[in-house]
Amino acid sequence: MATDYFIEALDRYRVTRAAELGCAPEHFDDHSLVIVERPAGAHEPLALIAVTFGTGTVVSVVPQYLDWVKAHAPAMHYRVMFPPALLAPLVEEAKSRGESLAYRSPNLSFLPGSDPVAISVPPGFAGRRVDRGFHDLHVDSNEFDNALGEAGHEYVASIWKFGFVLFAGDSPAAVAGAYDDGQGMLEIGVDVARPYRGLGLAPVVVTNLARLIADEGSVATYYCGPTNIRSHRNALTCGFVPVASAVRVAAPGM
Repeated sequence: MATDYFIEALDRYRVTRAAELGCAPEHFDDHSLVIVERPAGAHEPLALIAVTFGTGTVVSVVPQYLDWVKAHAPAMHYRVMFPPALLAPLVEEAKSRGESLAYRSPNLSFLPGSDPVAISVPPGFAGRRVDRGFHDLHVDSNEFDNALGEAGHEYVASIWKFGFVLFAGDSPAAVAGAYDDGQGMLEIGVDVARPYRGLGLAPVVVTNLARLIADEGSVATYYCGPTNIRSHRNALTCGFVPVASAVRVAAPGM
């Protein structure tokens, strides 16, 4: 049975996604394809984003490609999520216009199924919240590129907010980082240093960070690719529930 926390988080997520796409939350329930113009003040710098909660699909596209997408969108709304149906042709259309775009494979979006409860820090490790100083010290190593972002990626660095780290002595063993997902939602990215994998540390940092996010009045989100089975299992272990899927088209590197 869905908890009150999950119902409220899902409603909040639907509202924030709708605002990001430039549609109404009800459009996600239309059992059809809805194509809208991307809002000028959208949070993510994308040419196109399509989102489904499993019923209908909403496509939000920048004005210069809006008419092209309307003319070339597949009849069945869910096929928008398959790259050959729309995303790859859009990339080719952009190339013909002298613009470089790339598409990302679909991801899965997760929300906490209930009010987050942190897993205790295991013996031999120390856990604590970290802020920008930790990020700036470690981001260039790319050892924790999911939790801290890739070195040199200015946009990702700009939306990174804080994190939770398990330390083995002075060395970070596992890191979870929070990124601004828009309007009070914070996305969690997680990495475990190779020598410490297999010890169950990922759920510890993720649940602790989810608790910190909730304590700030925000909602934690979690994303992974559909083929990333280990990440799916981690999300489920941490009490997250899959709610939606999205695909994106943007300039390379975004």
